[in-house]
Amino acid sequence: MELKQYQQKTIEKLKEYLARIKTLKGDYETAFLSIMNRESEQGVKYNDSFNVPFVCVKIPTGGGKTLVASYSITEIISNYLQEKLDKGIIVWFVPSDEIKSQTLRKLKDKKDMHRTVLDNAFENNIKIFSNEEALLIRKHDVEDNLCIIVASLDAFRKDSKLRNKYKVYQENGELLQFFEEATNDSKLEKDETGVITSLANVIRLYNPLIVIDEGHRTKTKISIDFLKDLNPSFVIEYTATPREGSNILVDIRSQELKREQMVKIPLVLESKRDWREVVDDGFVQRQTLEEIAKHGAESIRPIALYQAEADRKETESITFEKIKEYLRKEKKVTEEEIAIKISGKNELEGVDLFSKKCKIRHIITINALAEGWDCSFAYVLVSVANLGSKIAVEQIIGRIIRMPFAQKRKDENLNKSYVFASAKNFQDAADQIIKGLEDNGYSKNDLVNITQKDESDYFKAKKRFKDELKIPVFAFEEEKLSFGEHLLGEDFELAKQDHKIQFALPLSEDGKGEIDITEEGNWKKGMVKQLRLSYGRKEQNTDEKILTLWLDDKIRAKELERKDKLIFINKIVKDQLKEHTMRALSLNRHPLREAINDKITEIIESYAQKQFEKFVENGKITLKEFNAFPKEIELVTEVNQDYKKSYYDKIEKLNKEEKNLLDKLDLDELTNIRFWVRCREKQDDSLALQGWKRNKYYPDFAAVTTNGTIIGIEWKGEDRLTNEDTQYKEALGKQWEKLGKGKTKFYLASKQNIEEVLKKIKEL
Repeated sequence: MELKQYQQKTIEKLKEYLARIKTLKGDYETAFLSIMNRESEQGVKYNDSFNVPFVCVKIPTGGGKTLVASYSITEIISNYLQEKLDKGIIVWFVPSDEIKSQTLRKLKDKKDMHRTVLDNAFENNIKIFSNEEALLIRKHDVEDNLCIIVASLDAFRKDSKLRNKYKVYQENGELLQFFEEATNDSKLEKDETGVITSLANVIRLYNPLIVIDEGHRTKTKISIDFLKDLNPSFVIEYTATPREGSNILVDIRSQELKREQMVKIPLVLESKRDWREVVDDGFVQRQTLEEIAKHGAESIRPIALYQAEADRKETESITFEKIKEYLRKEKKVTEEEIAIKISGKNELEGVDLFSKKCKIRHIITINALAEGWDCSFAYVLVSVANLGSKIAVEQIIGRIIRMPFAQKRKDENLNKSYVFASAKNFQDAADQIIKGLEDNGYSKNDLVNITQKDESDYFKAKKRFKDELKIPVFAFEEEKLSFGEHLLGEDFELAKQDHKIQFALPLSEDGKGEIDITEEGNWKKGMVKQLRLSYGRKEQNTDEKILTLWLDDKIRAKELERKDKLIFINKIVKDQLKEHTMRALSLNRHPLREAINDKITEIIESYAQKQFEKFVENGKITLKEFNAFPKEIELVTEVNQDYKKSYYDKIEKLNKEEKNLLDKLDLDELTNIRFWVRCREKQDDSLALQGWKRNKYYPDFAAVTTNGTIIGIEWKGEDRLTNEDTQYKEALGKQWEKLGKGKTKFYLASKQNIEEVLKKIKEL
């Protein structure tokens, strides 16, 4: 399935991190810092709690953390933990039994998109267990499959009561088969008789990938620190609100979810003192939304959630019974339209709220919807509980934020969610709701008063200048230059290219061995790790055809005909079989995939470069002007500083390097700069240069002088000034400048030459 832009951005950032670890020979800490410090104004620290890669992905509630986690698993196993051969154990931790049940349903259902992602990546060799089911796991399960154990964090805490309840640390005769060769492993827990044959020890044996889902529900340090005892190989956490000390690799903002039509924001708030008025207003709002929804293309039945108070003897409480009675008598709501969901009473059990036959429009709860419940038809939250009480309204705000069918509606009223709260004054209610939004990864900017106008344009930036900005970019005859269509073209045949590769086997043929990380880069620098590999069913059944098809499936090259790619890959496999056995190649299939992928990229980009140079020479590649930088763009975050020469009235948050450049570019001394604009990555309405590499290049900034010269500026930190990527960007930028015949200029700027660059710009 196609990921949303912010989800794809998350996966790309993770892939960049994994690749950086490999480049740095396993130094995951430096890999993290090298990526994040170029984006931070302050400077980032790395928390090495687990002594293995440990990163955090921040995605607000409603952003599909579980789906992103599924994709992330495929990347980590395939590109970092390759020695696991797509097998072994993943422990997927969740904070509660409710979320555990929900996650198990998604991962066990072969029709569910989360399971489909995993099945496609690992050829259906996936087994899903709860921590209870894993007490009966078999050795052949782990040796032939990737086994995902979904567990609540409580199951692995070492509290004596919890140990007795969940039994993951207890001796278990069903697991004896795992310990035939593990008596001397220092990582395993032992008692006076030797190694304990427990599930926890089985997990330790296989150095699990640990996934922490919904990490914001467990904010204390003790909540996850104990997991290092499970001997993990990689730890990745998904959360809406990262804990202190989290290594935040990706920070997705609420505006990115809104842009992708995933959530109903802003959240509209109204407060009243009397609980009956609050119920009245929420009831009317739900009715209004249903009338609006009747005119839409898809069937939506808006639902109101009512948060009641628990029955307390010392004070008069607004209980679920009172709310139900009020709805029945005063609002004439029928019995079948109301459902109660509280501890000990669940009238939603087995009910499909999305069914057209379902009549439920009102759900009354206390706190039972705080976790593991999800229905995007929920639009209205009515909280009759005094917001100063212990009833945590913020915990169920996340239940009304998701957008039905992830599709924006024509009527803006259906693109918002609504809270009606009982409070002494609006500010009391707002403070509590803002806390709830922040706990779900949102901010006060996502909240509006019901009496205010919709401020959904808070993050919209509008252009300040009347000019219709046209930008010259590479064109093939009259069209924008295309890598596949123009540079490769129909005549290119991969199968006719040189297929020789240099490939040394990282893993020995016996399936076990020591990998020195300073040599291979698979583990932290200085660590030598004994691999527990098994020559399983996949390796035994692999032949030349199966391996070729597997490689073809894993190597993506959309510019190539599949048949052409298949022939090329098969030539390489045949070549490698002259030097290595099928067993050895099968064990090393992931490194082989990388080697072939690199070879294909090298071939097609080398060919594309020659074509590019030829087409420039014969005049087929020129610069043509295309409309760029629309009248209005939507930001993810907004920078506070006001820049006088910015093309837009607001700009995206800057990293420290970008800010350093803009502070100088915006100075009054540069009198010939009419305006500048920040180029948005992967936006074709920006300064987007297609060169002889697959992906387009987007210089950091474009500027326009008073005489109409278009300037492209790329800022580079000192650590990246001379790398291959920078050399390519500079070469492409200079070619763009050359073809512009004085109308375009390109500068590669850094701390070393910034004054020289500014001087040259001033002279234009």
